[in-house]
Amino acid sequence: MSDPTSAPSATAQADAPTGTNTKEATSKNGNKYQVQVHPDSVANTEATSTSSSSSEANAKKAGFAVDVNWPPSEDWVYLDQDLADKIHITRYKIVHHDYDPDQGGIYFEWTIWFTNTANYDFFFEDKTHDEYENNCFFKRDHATAYNSSDPTIIRVRGV
Repeated sequence: MSDPTSAPSATAQADAPTGTNTKEATSKNGNKYQVQVHPDSVANTEATSTSSSSSEANAKKAGFAVDVNWPPSEDWVYLDQDLADKIHITRYKIVHHDYDPDQGGIYFEWTIWFTNTANYDFFFEDKTHDEYENNCFFKRDHATAYNSSDPTIIRVRGV
């Protein structure tokens, strides 16, 4: 596995959605990972928590935990409709990034991209049983960059 304290891949930077910031977090097993956060996320969180007119904010959402088998894939993988309805994700891809010693900062070897259809706090568990959180306030593409010796996602939870 590559040195987790090394630079982010140029590919990882090129794959970042426009208008996002990154937020570093710590996984269930104590490993650093990075979530790409839309700049309006904080403002949106405050607005939806105080708004009585937002039906999604006021609705009690059912949490879920579903076992999956999502191996790395450079291309989008579209989920069957039953699974997409259950976990509120329509597609994903898990992209590998090559280490580039000329870049500064922290290097993450993998990025899971996904498209959500409902605002949830998503948790992705890989085959090492580590877990990475991405709290989504917008229905769009999201990304979480992480290091793992076995990056296949085996469980998706939403709360």
